[in-house]
Amino acid sequence: MNKIIILIFFLINTLWANIGTNGDLKVLKELGLDPSFISDSELVSIYNEYSSKSKISYFRNILKKSSLNAQIVRAEIENENLHDAVFFIPMIESSFVNQTRGKNSPAGLWQIIPDTAKHLKLRNDEFIDERLDLIKSTDAASLYLRRYYKKFDKKWYLSILAYNSGEGRVIEAITRASIDRYLELNPNRNSGLFRSYQRSLDDYQRTKRGVSSLYGIYGELQGMEVPFNFEYLVQNNKQKQYLPESTVTYLKRIVVFSMLSNRGLFDDIKKSPYKLEKVKLPKGVSLKSVASAISFSSSELEKMNKHIRKQALPKDSKANFYIPKSKLEIYNKKIASIKPISEKKETQAKKGTDKKETQTKKSVDKKVVDSKKSDKKKVLIYKVKKGDSFESIAKVYNMSVKKLKSDNKKKSNLINIGDSIEIYK
Repeated sequence: MNKIIILIFFLINTLWANIGTNGDLKVLKELGLDPSFISDSELVSIYNEYSSKSKISYFRNILKKSSLNAQIVRAEIENENLHDAVFFIPMIESSFVNQTRGKNSPAGLWQIIPDTAKHLKLRNDEFIDERLDLIKSTDAASLYLRRYYKKFDKKWYLSILAYNSGEGRVIEAITRASIDRYLELNPNRNSGLFRSYQRSLDDYQRTKRGVSSLYGIYGELQGMEVPFNFEYLVQNNKQKQYLPESTVTYLKRIVVFSMLSNRGLFDDIKKSPYKLEKVKLPKGVSLKSVASAISFSSSELEKMNKHIRKQALPKDSKANFYIPKSKLEIYNKKIASIKPISEKKETQAKKGTDKKETQTKKSVDKKVVDSKKSDKKKVLIYKVKKGDSFESIAKVYNMSVKKLKSDNKKKSNLINIGDSIEIYK
């Protein structure tokens, strides 16, 4: 009996062992980080916070509530052969909740902004928002991460930093920090060449143009054996602002999640009862009609297909449509009998509503005008820039940090460059 008690005690202490195990060092190595990063004070602090039983329970509950989303992300990451740490990007970005707050806001599990969606060829209009397509958005994010993994010397940690703050910001930070460190170690080598490098960096910082020239400078530095040292960047970041502090913290959180996962703390999360199957949905067929035909919950089907905004595919759409794999056979049998929404009915409905709208137009217009005059809660959209924080934004608009975070449904202090912050005055 005593032996069993001792064994259980040993296993518990091993599971929640302090940071610095061989497994932790392996995580750092796989991500491309130096082993010395294990002693970073903020990393240790985050580890101590996240490894508490209450936090572990909180994170496990997030994964349990969004088991389908988490399951899809895990499968796609494995298919794309990405590092396991990538799985925790949606944990930080969205808590694995697939939603959007507005047309110009980040959306989906990966919180992709509209400009990035366009770059990744994800459709985003009034009918379809593929940032909410569980599989397509994950594949797009995977493509983004792998692209920068290759660009940044096959170092996953740099790819993750680029996901958070952008490619240009990261290559600028790498290049600037490399030059600064080299000149500190070689104070007599402040040659014209290095001054020209610094001018190019200053030009980029001012105009945000010429990313390719930064890669050129970085390549030349590598040829001169001027290696980039991430530890130097982290130690000097507050003073020199190579990267937003929130971005450096973002990476440390990802690293800690990966270390905890390596301890098996998220292995036994209950899997979703569904596996998604992509099928061809005839244009104009409503999601509710499909749900009824396959005897499946309409609300659950809508959750699987949040990217379809109008509850039916538009005529020009080639969007994905998902059903539970277990319903594939009955879907194939019944889809031919499901009729699309009738254009005739739509026309009749439109005529009826048009007549009603005409009768009430004047009163509606008056209400709108009166509303505009009396509405004190005018919404402003503020785009987050370098150096911004909730505290600094709240100060500018003379409001409390608590209200600003509440209005934007934010629990943490983490904001990223390019985020849209809603200001209610």
